[in-house]
Amino acid sequence: MAEEKKPKIDLKARLGKAGGNTAAVPVPTPAPDAIPAPVAAPSASAVGGAASPAPRTGVPVPPGTPVGPPPAFGNAAPSGTALDPSNPLAAAVAGPYRAPAPAAPPQPQRIEVDEASLQQARKGALKQGVMGGLVAAVVLGVIGYIAGGASETSKGRQRAVTDAKSLSADVTKSREQLKELADKVEAGRNSLLKDRKYPDALVKELGGINIDFDGTKLAGVRFSGFSQDTTSGLIEFITSVQSVNDRKSAVSSLLTKLQKPITEQLSAGQKQNINHVVLLGGPKDPAGNVYAVLAPLTKPIEVPNPQQVTLPAEFTATNPLTKSNVSAPKYASGNLDKPAAIYVVPKSVEAACPSETSGQIAQLGTQLTRLINDIRGEASGADDPQAKAGLLERADKLVTGLNKVQ
Repeated sequence: MAEEKKPKIDLKARLGKAGGNTAAVPVPTPAPDAIPAPVAAPSASAVGGAASPAPRTGVPVPPGTPVGPPPAFGNAAPSGTALDPSNPLAAAVAGPYRAPAPAAPPQPQRIEVDEASLQQARKGALKQGVMGGLVAAVVLGVIGYIAGGASETSKGRQRAVTDAKSLSADVTKSREQLKELADKVEAGRNSLLKDRKYPDALVKELGGINIDFDGTKLAGVRFSGFSQDTTSGLIEFITSVQSVNDRKSAVSSLLTKLQKPITEQLSAGQKQNINHVVLLGGPKDPAGNVYAVLAPLTKPIEVPNPQQVTLPAEFTATNPLTKSNVSAPKYASGNLDKPAAIYVVPKSVEAACPSETSGQIAQLGTQLTRLINDIRGEASGADDPQAKAGLLERADKLVTGLNKVQ
């Protein structure tokens, strides 16, 4: 460290204050490496101002130069002489100037810390850090949720619009298939009931048509923006389409099962075969009333042209009451007391007593009609206020609702 500078002492001023007659003591300049001579302390009388001090000799001390006795004298004043502490030379007599020792470097200190306190402080810091992290996470989570929710809502609405367009295309396709099915079923029904022909082509056509709209169409669909009528209409449409597919399969199976008997009966009906006659002129009932018996011919009579019916002169039939065959001439005119026979129009017999095959034909026609009504709808009006809309009309309504989703 740099030496500290001692303040400059004005010796003359100090000595002047000590006494009015005190003369200044000249101080010679010491030679280099010379030991300054000791300076005698002024006597008590001199200090008190009673007498003039004896002349002194000494070495003048330059300002700032430390002054003191030789090292041999030590720091003590000469024995028997006490130096006034107010004397400006007291500092010089006290001893040689020594530069202050450099400050010792700071010694490392060991700080004792309680381990329990340290762990508690760590836990407190950890708890504060965790709480701070949780608060920050919650804040960021809320911000992210709001931003993410808005983004998710926008993406969900876009997805819903895409799904609505896809469903609209599927419903339109299903409507076309339904219309095609209704047209083919109606043509087959007309052939069976009006033209009295078995609809051979209908069996193949029904097998090649399937209305492709089931519950899988709604898998993963976003219904954001769908109206309630559109959503419920989709579910009802799926159910109705499934019912139509089931009925179509049932009709196809029934057509296959009844193909042979229907074909035979319809073919026989087209030929206008005469199968029954009425036996007349037989015995009377107990009350004396004349009655007739409907009897099947043992051999049907073919009628190629209904406009020109050619009959034999005598019919051979089986009496259903006696289970025996009988013969009777064709009735032309006259008294009915004698046995005779009259042929029965085939259509009247079928209408009055339909055969099993005829019942099956009627059942098949009913199934075809119901299938058509499911697709095209039942005729509405005053007579039928409960008529339901068909799948074609409901499909149009669905397409309109789906196209409005934005």
